[in-house]
Amino acid sequence: MSTPICDIMRRAVLVAACLALAACDAAGLQGLGRGVKPAPSQIAVTTDRIVVTGPTGFCVDPTTVRDTADTGFVLLGNCAAIANSRSAGQPTTPAVLTATISEPSTGGRISDTIAELDSLFRSDEGRRLLSRSGEPSSIVILETIRSPRVFLLHASDQGAGAMQDVQPDYWRAYLDVGPRLVTLSVLSTKDRSLSREESLSLLRRFVQAVQGAN
Repeated sequence: MSTPICDIMRRAVLVAACLALAACDAAGLQGLGRGVKPAPSQIAVTTDRIVVTGPTGFCVDPTTVRDTADTGFVLLGNCAAIANSRSAGQPTTPAVLTATISEPSTGGRISDTIAELDSLFRSDEGRRLLSRSGEPSSIVILETIRSPRVFLLHASDQGAGAMQDVQPDYWRAYLDVGPRLVTLSVLSTKDRSLSREESLSLLRRFVQAVQGAN
């Protein structure tokens, strides 16, 4: 399988996996520490200055930001925990959010190929791309939802190399922002499972926040 959309997704998923694992010890997943810390509500990454922001109560954890100019990764968590200040605010739905920004694409856009993504991710190659261990058998595709501009995926990764402090299942959105593919994820924390409705609502609000900021 070597279609343009497959090549785009391959690059985007690999970038997401590498950058997420590099930031898996995120301070925002931990409890309150010492001293008030920066907790910005948004950040711009890559040379295209793609703005990443989340729903109310979520802030950027500066210690997890990876910005190589070509690609970017941002983790957002509880503002109060990141800032070490209860007055900073907290989200109504506790979760960890991540955003990955791909290299600029010249080979097609997600919005032009939404119909192909379900079969791609259910294939061995697609599940291998999603798997942190590289084993397609570790990935279970639980649900997909298509809209004209955004593809939503609910999956579970039971393989090795999982991010710390989060559960193996996650919701993810793929969308175009300018010339780049942006991947947005919602992950439940170890101590608080989110229902389908909670995760899906939060992911859609995350998508709206990023689209509105760009």
